[in-house]
Amino acid sequence: KALKSGEPFDMVIVGGGCTGAGAALDAVTRGLKVACIERGDFSNETSSRSSKLIWGGFKYLQVAFAELLSQNTLSVPISSLQKFWGEFNMVWECCQERSWLAGFQPHLVEYVPQAVPFNVWFQWPPFFDHPFYSILPVLAVPAFWFYDALAGFHGPMSYWMGPAKTKEVFPQLSDVKYSAVYAEAMHNDARTGTAIALTAAYKGAQICNYIEMTGFVYGGPEGATCTGIRCVDKVTNEEFEIKATAVVLATGAFLDGIRRMEDPNVQPSVRAAAGCHIILPGYFTPGGMGFANLRTSRGATMYFLPWLGHTVVGSTDKKCDATSSPKVSEDEIQYLVNEAASCLSPDIRVRRSDVMSAWQGWRPLYRDPNAPPDAPVSRHHSIGIDPTTGVTFICGGKWSTYRAMAEELVDKVVDFKKLPAGPCSTKTIKLMGGDGWHPLLYVQLIQKYGVSEEIAKHLVHTYGTGAFAVCEMARPTGKRWPRFGRIVAEGHPYIEAEVDYACKYEYVVTVKDMLTLRMRLAYLNSEAAKEAIPRIADLMAQNLGWSKKEKAKQIELAQEYIGDFGGPVANKEGAQLRAATYTDLVEAFTAVDTDSNGYINEQELNHAAIKLGFPFRNKNDLAKAVKVMDTNNNGKISQGEFVEWWNRKDEFSRKLHQTLSLTAANEVAIDKLLADEKPTSK
Repeated sequence: KALKSGEPFDMVIVGGGCTGAGAALDAVTRGLKVACIERGDFSNETSSRSSKLIWGGFKYLQVAFAELLSQNTLSVPISSLQKFWGEFNMVWECCQERSWLAGFQPHLVEYVPQAVPFNVWFQWPPFFDHPFYSILPVLAVPAFWFYDALAGFHGPMSYWMGPAKTKEVFPQLSDVKYSAVYAEAMHNDARTGTAIALTAAYKGAQICNYIEMTGFVYGGPEGATCTGIRCVDKVTNEEFEIKATAVVLATGAFLDGIRRMEDPNVQPSVRAAAGCHIILPGYFTPGGMGFANLRTSRGATMYFLPWLGHTVVGSTDKKCDATSSPKVSEDEIQYLVNEAASCLSPDIRVRRSDVMSAWQGWRPLYRDPNAPPDAPVSRHHSIGIDPTTGVTFICGGKWSTYRAMAEELVDKVVDFKKLPAGPCSTKTIKLMGGDGWHPLLYVQLIQKYGVSEEIAKHLVHTYGTGAFAVCEMARPTGKRWPRFGRIVAEGHPYIEAEVDYACKYEYVVTVKDMLTLRMRLAYLNSEAAKEAIPRIADLMAQNLGWSKKEKAKQIELAQEYIGDFGGPVANKEGAQLRAATYTDLVEAFTAVDTDSNGYINEQELNHAAIKLGFPFRNKNDLAKAVKVMDTNNNGKISQGEFVEWWNRKDEFSRKLHQTLSLTAANEVAIDKLLADEKPTSK
């Protein structure tokens, strides 16, 4: 109602992700009258599809030193030193902000140990593609100590694990000399984003989801100054205007779409890099410790991170335009499965069917639209102000520095618009649920409400002290234990009371948002999320008073959206990457080797190809394959011959690796990722 009242605001922010909501919280706590709108749910896009890390930027630090140790320091010393100092300062800021988040918001963010196992003392080709880092296995622990120092030693201290301890912690690894262990922070990104938005609302900001910007409003002496925005309520379809002294665009990878409302011919300022992640069972990261392979056999970087009882594996990077769908191609899922298998011992079987969910997110990388076409994109965030219209935008950045980015953004807007604002105070503000939180809060929930330990721990790390309000709504289970807390999906700690709580206190609007963002079930187990849709729809219909027609619509929308997440069942239609894990190939071979003699014939090979999703096009192709595989010309194909032929290198697999591979160097030197992009004409 306040947004539609026509009353002017000091600032209206478009975008309700971590950056936009963070700016709203910063601005309102300075005494400004603030509005913030989001076209979907809070943190619906980039902010909810991250790696789940709140990282300090160790890889950036190593690349910074690689720059300092390069020939550029001798040939162009000033430029080289400037690059080094820029990267170093960014890492220092990330480390400081990570320390604040983990220390001041422990109900949402916690440190998680990450191991970097080394199986050689000298690596060639070297890490980060720099000769100096060929001896990184020797220098890793001291390097991590320096990394700890940048954070003021506020987190757990880095240490080394010998081969026996590494094998004990990670039995899925083999031939390890030792592991360097350091700490990064992790979080439930969508829940952190929701907490920021709710805290901003609690402090007085008028923040609303499912309000979409449709255009700018202009005024001023010459009619060129932006004085507000036009909007549409996506729930009621009502159109209205929001007047404001300052208009801020915090729409991430979708910034150019907003800018084209003002000028359809505007040059692009954002280059989106898509990253795919898959979810594997939690036993791939036992004991709550993650690990990373800085250079796989094909030169890629792979990490395995423990998250909400499961394992996040990633990542890929590719050029593409950002979309709202989390959909990932089957080729990308299979690529990550294959790469994951290559990092692990053959004793642990990695199968395509182990993938419980898969999704895609985007890194919004800023490129100055007025720069030359071949200019690199920025690895940092960028803030710009249009001198004619006065519109401010922010693009890029990282979850680690969302608070610092918001502070810098509001500082610039206040200075440019001469707004009557006080100093930033967000470093002293607990996010929603943080006041009164302590590590043993879950015990109080168990004792007071009779919920299980798993549910209690989940609630206190999702809602903080708000978990008590959730439990007050919990329904009896009808069991001796736990007495309260009816679960939504077997094997997961989400309970029905969370739906009631979200409807009453958290502005939840759709079934898909409940299952993807408020609960993270779709991100953990897409099949379980699909099965939960009808029950979630029943609960939300009761809370929000939906008609039968609206409820049916919500179910259909949820099924369509959650259907875009990957899962254990592979859809090979349109897929081109034939390579599979050793385990999957052996299972396919065994399934068609009906007489168990260790060999298959031409007909059985055809059945195996069908089972793997890549049937032969005709009998001639089948015969050619048999001729290549049957090196002994005895009409029989062994398991080894079958596996070797099936996973042979082809042009598509090479191109896919080049397109998707995330290396330690190009993760930070993202301009290399986009170097072959053709310049666009105006």
